[in-house]
Amino acid sequence: MHQRYVITILPQDEPLPAAVVFDPDCRETFTVGEWQVVVDTPDAPRGEGLRIDAHELPGTLTITEGIVIAAGTPDWPQSGTYNQLIVSAAGEARLHNDTLGLLACFFARSGRVVRIANSLRLLRHCGGLDWDELGIAQMFLFAGWTPTERTIVRGGQRLAAGTEYRFRLDSPAPPASRRLARTWTGVIDEPLPVVVDRVCDLWQTAVARHIDPIDTPIGLMLSGGLDSRMVAGAVASRGKQLVGLTYGDLGSDEVRIAGEVAAAVGARWLTFGLDESFPFEGLTFEKTNYINETMYPLMWDPSLPRLVAAGVTHFTTGATFETTFGGQRDANPRRRLLKSLRGTLLGPWDTGPATTAELDALIESVMEQTRKRVRNFCRWLVEPYRSQIAASVPAIRDEVAARLSEMAASGPISIGQIRERFDSEHYQMHHSRDQERQLLNYGSVTLPTCDRDVADYLTNLPAGMKYDHALYYRVFRRLYPQLAAIQVPNLSTDLNKSQLHIELTRAWHIRRQTRLTPWVNFTQWMMLDDNLAKYERVFLDQPAFFDADVTRAHFAEVRTGRRSLYDGGETSSFLNLAYLLDERIEPVRDKVPAGFLAR
Repeated sequence: MHQRYVITILPQDEPLPAAVVFDPDCRETFTVGEWQVVVDTPDAPRGEGLRIDAHELPGTLTITEGIVIAAGTPDWPQSGTYNQLIVSAAGEARLHNDTLGLLACFFARSGRVVRIANSLRLLRHCGGLDWDELGIAQMFLFAGWTPTERTIVRGGQRLAAGTEYRFRLDSPAPPASRRLARTWTGVIDEPLPVVVDRVCDLWQTAVARHIDPIDTPIGLMLSGGLDSRMVAGAVASRGKQLVGLTYGDLGSDEVRIAGEVAAAVGARWLTFGLDESFPFEGLTFEKTNYINETMYPLMWDPSLPRLVAAGVTHFTTGATFETTFGGQRDANPRRRLLKSLRGTLLGPWDTGPATTAELDALIESVMEQTRKRVRNFCRWLVEPYRSQIAASVPAIRDEVAARLSEMAASGPISIGQIRERFDSEHYQMHHSRDQERQLLNYGSVTLPTCDRDVADYLTNLPAGMKYDHALYYRVFRRLYPQLAAIQVPNLSTDLNKSQLHIELTRAWHIRRQTRLTPWVNFTQWMMLDDNLAKYERVFLDQPAFFDADVTRAHFAEVRTGRRSLYDGGETSSFLNLAYLLDERIEPVRDKVPAGFLAR
């Protein structure tokens, strides 16, 4: 279960930090050698989602958020979704996370005091930290994430995926960091049939490792697309009871397909219509932001109680496979088709290590998206945010260039692999992490798609072998032929065909604009009743961040059809940042017992 926490490590000769809330059950204190470790969980007494192993005290204290699932070797990181802190009496604290960094974790250091939290609000509150203008600009321009470990809190850093940080507690120096993950570090040179066999073996081993220990119904957020049906087939193959939940337009092709997938695996299928019967207030913006510090995707939190009512205590999704398995593809439809046809007719192509020219082109590609967002969206903001964010582009480019260059130096990897890693560790990790944090409000999460050994292998395959899901389709047909025979929404065809047939069919439907109807049309739902007016009001209620006149003008154009809203991930990322910056939203709730102040 998700639980907000802040852990403070400080010398024994310093006074304990002020309690975050007035509730002694929400604080635990431990002594490790000459150091104190204080664990505050201000929303409730510590639950099972945050485990403390104190049996090795006074020598060692281990604190684990999430679930560690032992992989094939004892090397760190292991599989699962977790952050782990190990404090030793020798004066060292080691902090590391899982291969793909799926649970947000942040740290800040002030002198000999180290603070670690899964909440930026708590980190800022307890550390007395200021806002980081460059971090705010990055989060706005990159739709809710930063392309580095920077955060919107000055001095606060996010844990990089699969990385260990070592703090010398007797020194105020920044921690030494070492990447533990073996993702995107090389290129595996094996024939395609061997690769298909190996991926199938690794996947089935991972599924057994993650799914077999669960003896209660498993809930799956089921879109009907490739990733969620891959997991549906996996859970069903282990003989587990599966409950699939699909929300959106119940009359759409995608929801129909999700129902066919559920029937094929024998799952109980629940639906939740995004229609006139679903009230705008059900989106619970402030509640979701307060607990998870994210609002992506908007419909997950209101949907999940239906799975809980069906007896679900464990949840799963197809998280990360879009980047780690799906491979890169061109934004230009013509180039994408030509490359896919080339792979179909000639097989996977070799790509050497990224060149300087390729890296520069990738940096510019990322930055062009940033400049586009400056042009399109900075007008929404009031001063000083408008000027600060617009002026931040050169500094952001430096950080993007440094991050991509660091990835390029990690091994003899291709430009396609660098792009995969950048998307996974920043864009995709942001979205996957945000989704899973909402699941954690309702139970435990198990993600075979994030298995360490599977991720290590998939990410080190040649980019040309995976281009545009080519390898994914081969593996899927091998493992789950019945599910492969069901239409895939974005292809308008099934997978039990040649790659050439699949690509030509997809291109034909794109050209004729006859693709299947999507499961969620956020704009269409917002136009029902007075939903759009209510959504506009949410933005107008943040006058310290959004310009009221520009906001009204934007929504007026939406009403006339000259503009459309995105599916919620775009505009809600702006709103989420505004909420995080809103000084009116207290970092902790008042837990003082009724009548206490009168005594």
